[in-house]
Amino acid sequence: IVRKETRAYQGRLQDEINQDRENHGKKPFPPDNFDKEETRAIKESTTDPESGYYVKDERTKQFAYSFHAAADRNGFVWGTIVTPGNTHDSHILEPLVEQVIEKVGKPEAVAADAAYKTPAITSYLFNKEITPALPYTRPRTKEGFFRKHDYVN
Repeated sequence: IVRKETRAYQGRLQDEINQDRENHGKKPFPPDNFDKEETRAIKESTTDPESGYYVKDERTKQFAYSFHAAADRNGFVWGTIVTPGNTHDSHILEPLVEQVIEKVGKPEAVAADAAYKTPAITSYLFNKEITPALPYTRPRTKEGFFRKHDYVN
């Protein structure tokens, strides 16, 4: 059993929620509403406990590591982070970008695949004045259902 780690943006999100509540005349949430410690059971390797249990599909399950790299357009690596295989890519972008900023300065843009396309990452990049270059996601509305833009004028 391990303690679940909070995501990098959790503190900023808490502050933003409480600020919005205060702006609307409501009391902010007490810190204990945010600081609940959660635990979960995980599979742990007996030979390499630092690795993470990686599940790609029904057949591909193994203990592994993930290598995250930040490179420029010429392929020169500016930053790297190695994580257990069960760490989602989106949790690593912020520390990786901070590593790049520390070593070579702030990039103009960050290009990443769909795993990094989350509201928290987009907000982080915009707040740092870095342009996110993320893939287009087609609308997922089922046939016969209303789409979001049908309600917006």
